[in-house]
Amino acid sequence: MAKTSKKTKNLKTKEVKISKTDPDSGMLNKNEKEKCFAYSFHTACDKNGFVLGVKVTAANVHDSVMFEEVLEEVEKRVGTPKAIAVDAAYKNPYILKMMFDKEIMPSVPYTRPMTKDGFMKKHQYVYDEYYDCYICPQNEILTYVTTNREGYREYKSNPEKCMNCPLRGKCTLSKDYTKRIFRHIWEGYVEEAEHLRHTPYCKEVYERKKERDNRESIC
Repeated sequence: MAKTSKKTKNLKTKEVKISKTDPDSGMLNKNEKEKCFAYSFHTACDKNGFVLGVKVTAANVHDSVMFEEVLEEVEKRVGTPKAIAVDAAYKNPYILKMMFDKEIMPSVPYTRPMTKDGFMKKHQYVYDEYYDCYICPQNEILTYVTTNREGYREYKSNPEKCMNCPLRGKCTLSKDYTKRIFRHIWEGYVEEAEHLRHTPYCKEVYERKKERDNRESIC
């Protein structure tokens, strides 16, 4: 009888639904009740509403995955844009680094912190770039531990300091009394885009996007 390796036991399975009549389409999940096979239309337009780039994919392909291909299409037609307004789906380290590397100014929306109610927000933990560590509201240090395959650096607190901390209930519920913070290696690009979001020019660019029905607005 063949033995099952540890790697085989730890394999994760993923259910993929495929249309028998239109296998090129993808499952669109509008909500728990409304699901259907469909396509996504990824577009970029200029400030006047003229479409500069188009890509059509199955509906289960995330918008951010197609950003680079749409941008390349735009660059072939009209050159590299000065600024691009995008929605929250594109507000990630990879895309923002790409734009800054091409000297494109990103105009991004405000996104609410992904934190449970009653808990302190990530911005309340100050990142010290020189020493590469985080400082919590109680002035304790979260030191760098490792970087995972997705490019996120992990920072951990000292459990002996956290055990009797008066803010622990708003900080972490971990059983080992350890606060963990993850920071992408390109997080600085996200922070810079967030800073630019408040400038008059970026505000103006994003207002134009609102008029373009969720397309990427190119300026």
